[in-house]
Amino acid sequence: MPKQIIVKDKVPPHLFSVAYITLGCKVNQYETEQTRCTLEKLGFTTVSHNDAADVYIINTCSVTNTADSKSRAAIRKSIRTNPDALIIVTGCYSQLEPLDVASIEGVDMVVPNDQKDSIPDYITARLGISSNIVEEAAPVTHRTRTRAVIKVQDGCDNYCSYCIIPYARPHMTSRPLQDVIDEIKSLVDAGFCEIVLTGIRLGAYRWDKLTIADLVRHISMVNGIGRIRLSSIEPWEITDSLLDAMDNPKVCRHLHIPLQSGDDDILAAMNRRYDTREYLRIIERIRNRITGIGITTDIIAGFPGEDIKAFENSMNTVREASFTRLHVFRFSPRNRTTAIDMTGQVTAQEKQRRSELLEKLGLEQQQAFARSWVREILPVILESETKSSCVFRGYTDNYIEVNVLASHSNKNRIVNVRILDAFDNGFVSGELVV
Repeated sequence: MPKQIIVKDKVPPHLFSVAYITLGCKVNQYETEQTRCTLEKLGFTTVSHNDAADVYIINTCSVTNTADSKSRAAIRKSIRTNPDALIIVTGCYSQLEPLDVASIEGVDMVVPNDQKDSIPDYITARLGISSNIVEEAAPVTHRTRTRAVIKVQDGCDNYCSYCIIPYARPHMTSRPLQDVIDEIKSLVDAGFCEIVLTGIRLGAYRWDKLTIADLVRHISMVNGIGRIRLSSIEPWEITDSLLDAMDNPKVCRHLHIPLQSGDDDILAAMNRRYDTREYLRIIERIRNRITGIGITTDIIAGFPGEDIKAFENSMNTVREASFTRLHVFRFSPRNRTTAIDMTGQVTAQEKQRRSELLEKLGLEQQQAFARSWVREILPVILESETKSSCVFRGYTDNYIEVNVLASHSNKNRIVNVRILDAFDNGFVSGELVV
């Protein structure tokens, strides 16, 4: 039975606090931020999810079993923090398992992914607040992060055999060009230097015959934009037209291109659209076109049927590809996917062993790439201060994380940094070049 929340007539929204918990991908981050901005414009106050808020919005993830567990833990933590709060759950876990989420005592509302835009309306209706009461609204902080993430695409229809996301976000949609441009202009006016374009399958962007390459070209013409970064993009969606669009000083020399496995038989079982030779040709073509580009990737350890030989093939493919950063995932069997019923399941212990070997190799490649830039000068956005006073962390355009001694006046600005050293633990140091 949902809790009864009694609200006095015409109570202004600024007397209500909202806390947000976001798990998972950049698309979820963007969607949470859109909800937050709308509620702040209505006058609601944003507080930490550790505080006793009046409303909690939990945006869940379901990419792995661990993500499911973290989503449930976040829901229960919010309920414990304030049992009388309005608890709203959305995101991919609640999309896939709405009855399980709704059965958690204390959850008031489960909102499907395609209705996230309506969450502010649900809240104002539930609390008995008029949505036009904005007289005492606090100024809206447009984003909580230095880099502004912009969702331009949603949905995937590839149905890789290990992936649950197409079941949670099956509808392929893209945002209109002008809608994207208008939002980016507002972000530039708010002082953001870097725009990150994201989507569930970013390379599938299509709007009125425009592709992701066309979108990048149009965005690069926005006055005042510092730099544009693309999030994850599938290998088969990296066209010559996209590489032409990236040949622009405003576009970051960085692509995240999921590999998932370096063995051809495993790639076929995964329902990926390439083999290792094709993948390696693609990244060779990219490097020939864009000098100094950083190429990062995802890889899964312990997919069903991955025997020792297949794993060795994966390790060798990673070595040949010379990635600049490696994101390693242990295979997580997901209901509804075809991989859950495949033979040759790998033990948890062996998946752990293989993931550790891949992570070690990935760190070695990350260090090698950073060391190749020692004494070179690269543009960096200084994003956050470390525990050491006046030492800021930021990223080069080709995605090297670097620590720089700088003044607070340099934060959130693009500055020139000389790379000084890259250490075995992945720490990279640099100095400002004035």
